[in-house]
Amino acid sequence: MPQVHHREITIEKIACSLHVIALKKGLSELDIADVLKVTVGGGNIARELTSTGLAMGHRVEAVKENSQTVMYVQKKGD
Repeated sequence: MPQVHHREITIEKIACSLHVIALKKGLSELDIADVLKVTVGGGNIARELTSTGLAMGHRVEAVKENSQTVMYVQKKGD
């Protein structure tokens, strides 16, 4: 997946399922096939968001950068 992105959000230590809601909100603001860059502070959050993105049918690539995980989520078509 290209690392060119159209919007960027940061999700760090958000309680409970609010990080999933933040991902969905970020994706809702994109056009189909656009890419959302998500910088995540915690490994558990990154794993959950990757699973969520894949379960929703989006294309997800996660890369480790220093102490953070950066995810690129390409929005699927309807």
